[in-house]
Amino acid sequence: MSATNYTAVYGLMQLLRYQNNYPDLSSGSWPQAQQGRNLLGSIPPVMQQFTTDYQINLFGDYPGPSDLVPSVIFAVIFGIIALAHLFIFIMNYSRGHYFWLSLGWFIYGVMRVIGFSLRPVWGRDLSYVLYGPPCEVFLILPSILIVSFNLILAQRIFTWRHPVGGSRKLFWGVMITLYVVVAGVVAMTIVASIVPYLYFLSERVYTRYKKVVQVTSVLVSLYSLTSISLLGLAYFFKPTKKDEDLYTFQPWWIESFSPLYYVKKGAAQEAAQSFARRHSIHRRAIRVIPASHHHYRIVEGLSKERGNINHNASLLLITVTTVLIFVGCILRAIVVFQGRYRKDSSILCRPVAMYIVWGVFELFINLCYLIGRVDLRFYRPDRLPKDIRDIMTANVSQEPSLISRESESDGFESPEENDKETYDDSEGFDFSDPEPASSVRGPYEPPKRPFQIPYPVDEKYIHKEDDEDEEFHF
Repeated sequence: MSATNYTAVYGLMQLLRYQNNYPDLSSGSWPQAQQGRNLLGSIPPVMQQFTTDYQINLFGDYPGPSDLVPSVIFAVIFGIIALAHLFIFIMNYSRGHYFWLSLGWFIYGVMRVIGFSLRPVWGRDLSYVLYGPPCEVFLILPSILIVSFNLILAQRIFTWRHPVGGSRKLFWGVMITLYVVVAGVVAMTIVASIVPYLYFLSERVYTRYKKVVQVTSVLVSLYSLTSISLLGLAYFFKPTKKDEDLYTFQPWWIESFSPLYYVKKGAAQEAAQSFARRHSIHRRAIRVIPASHHHYRIVEGLSKERGNINHNASLLLITVTTVLIFVGCILRAIVVFQGRYRKDSSILCRPVAMYIVWGVFELFINLCYLIGRVDLRFYRPDRLPKDIRDIMTANVSQEPSLISRESESDGFESPEENDKETYDDSEGFDFSDPEPASSVRGPYEPPKRPFQIPYPVDEKYIHKEDDEDEEFHF
């Protein structure tokens, strides 16, 4: 550095660096601020500016006085969004319609409020570095939550189109493994982002932490595309005959996806109780989301009058929201790979880019969720109560009994009446109801042609038909 650029602040910072075993200039902001206060009392603005200029660049830049108004505006907006999701959840819960993802979106909104609220607080004094890591975490993590929620919605569409494959343990195992891996990636991102603020690191170690953040940014960008990929798989592969023959349980009581529509109170519970009178095949039906167009045998109630609901808008909703989140992930990944000092940062590091991606884009995404009523479009019926699942009907009972006509009063034909509704071993699982042996064949009759013993044996080892005891005599 030339003599003209060797200022008093630069000399003081070099002194602090040598005192701490000469760490990387961008690491140890928190202990460095503490040492500065011990030396000077309140840290001068010129020293804060010097320290900030040599920090790693961030997507959205470090906050300042100009961030107060937009941060407060978006904090209020996402607070309203969170309350709207909570209101829908409470309304649905009071009517027996349990869509737990609404609570997830409420938590997402709370995280957004915390992230935008911490930004102006940190901007008042950047030397209070402990505000920085939680601010960054609560700004980055909500986007990953939206990606995870979209993947859950895409998974339900996949199961609706492919009920056999979507209900297999292998498919569920892959999805759960993916969620666990993403949770690990998020943990790596948080640790790799926070540690350089809290500790002095050598240039070599600090470079490793930067590479970890770069890798996780790429993984998060790829993860954001998983929901679209799953939709592509669902429609690239056509439903098989096993899918078309398998019974599915759709929530037939949902009549509309209108923004102001709510299901009838207790409709889901009434539907569950109706399975007590149904065939046992219906109780084993795969639970899928509602749709008025389908390719499968649908377990329905007596009323089939429903609105014209379909999933074209649902597919568009997932696609648009995923693309918007993907744009934000790509922009952040570019900033991470630039790895510059804050004073040399690019245009992508300006606050306006962050407010557009994490503010405007995600506001539009949440409006799509609320107006599009994802709580209705992607609702999967709850699991039947245990007392309903444990009902023993003719096909599973140990005692032979005939299926009454009342059990089929819902408009369904039993497999005995319609042999087209049964399975064979070549096409899939056999869910047909064979008639009890005692009611069809009568008591057991020995074959007319006696069994021929190929070698002589004592008569006491041969069972006689006129024995009164049912056990063999030896």
